[in-house]
Amino acid sequence: MNLLELTHPELVFINPPCRTPEALIRWLSEPLVGRNVITDKDAFIQSVLHRESEGPTALGEALAVPHGKSDAVQQAAFCLALFDEPVIWPGLEGDEAVRMVFLLAIPHAEAGSTHMQLLTTLTSSLAEERVRNALLAARTGEEALSALRRETPQNADAESGRSLVIPLILGSIAAAAFLQAGLNWACGVS
Repeated sequence: MNLLELTHPELVFINPPCRTPEALIRWLSEPLVGRNVITDKDAFIQSVLHRESEGPTALGEALAVPHGKSDAVQQAAFCLALFDEPVIWPGLEGDEAVRMVFLLAIPHAEAGSTHMQLLTTLTSSLAEERVRNALLAARTGEEALSALRRETPQNADAESGRSLVIPLILGSIAAAAFLQAGLNWACGVS
């Protein structure tokens, strides 16, 4: 999956004014409306906040990936917020200091396929410390996207000696969070 097909420099923000998870989710939703990614901002925000209530979306490595799956989403996309000073985001083992927040917008019909592909590609790309550092050093949307462009799955696979420890850990954390959300949902349905 090519991450750059799912975003735009206008969807990348350096040090946005919002510093709490809910405020940032609401703030990042607006540009998704502006680019016609979502048709109903309130419905999308509710889907993201509902998912946040089911389990934490901070995944370690200064990364949070809040996401919403909704019929209000016209096409899969993401916004990116980068912070010089960390914001606090709920994680699996308590609050985490986060400097990269990827807000994913997923059409309900693509909840299983696109959603998991995007998370896998994203965590694999961010497994490389140099990619994370380049993202955090970015001062423009173009610079941030350039950091993601440099680390495509094809380039990563060709790199010798590539460590799989971080993607394994991030994948495990994401899987645990999704499992917890599923269990919370199942218990709530009964």
